Amino acid sequence: MIIENMCIFHKKLYYKKSIREYIRIIRRSLTFQEQYIAAQLITNKIMAMDYIHKSKRIAVFIDFDGEIKTSLLIRTLLCMHKQIYLPVLPYSENECLLFLRYTFSTPLIYNRLNIYEPEWNVNSIISIEKLNVVFVPLVAFDNYGNRLGMGGGFYDRTLQNWKCQNNYIPIGLAYDFQRIPTQLLPMEKWDLTLPEIVTPSYHLISDVY
Repeated sequence: MIIENMCIFHKKLYYKKSIREYIRIIRRSLTFQEQYIAAQLITNKIMAMDYIHKSKRIAVFIDFDGEIKTSLLIRTLLCMHKQIYLPVLPYSENECLLFLRYTFSTPLIYNRLNIYEPEWNVNSIISIEKLNVVFVPLVAFDNYGNRLGMGGGFYDRTLQNWKCQNNYIPIGLAYDFQRIPTQLLPMEKWDLTLPEIVTPSYHLISDVY
């Protein structure tokens, strides 16, 4: 039984790796115009959400490796006088993400994964319970909101109790082609399921609420 479970686990890892490689190749092949149009369409959809206008504290990621470009969304939210927070990698691989305040004048530095994040300032940290919305990157997803990330597990750990905390909404941002059939997306118990995912063409609301 143990050997059988190990075989299933390694098979799932293989499928996840294959999906990640395939989607990331497509993402990185997009032209600047395609990226810009997608970012504009997603920003327009987000601006049409009533609870975004009611939210005061919003976390947004800085795009990396061909992810949906978020600079337009961040600028738009800042111009709406929203408090914006960016994720910061923890010191340990097994810890949760931190969120630091970001403004137009906040210095950005590269972290150990070569992703931009705010320069460390202990006075800018906010607990995740005080956020209203957390926008989440992803590699692939299905119609039920199941999410496949880059493999580090940072968002899975950070957002694992979002339903219990009941203070913020995690919302995935992705391109249309990142949606794949459920039967092709191997999930583990620790993998994050998102209540909402926004793409350039549609706004998916899952039954996880």
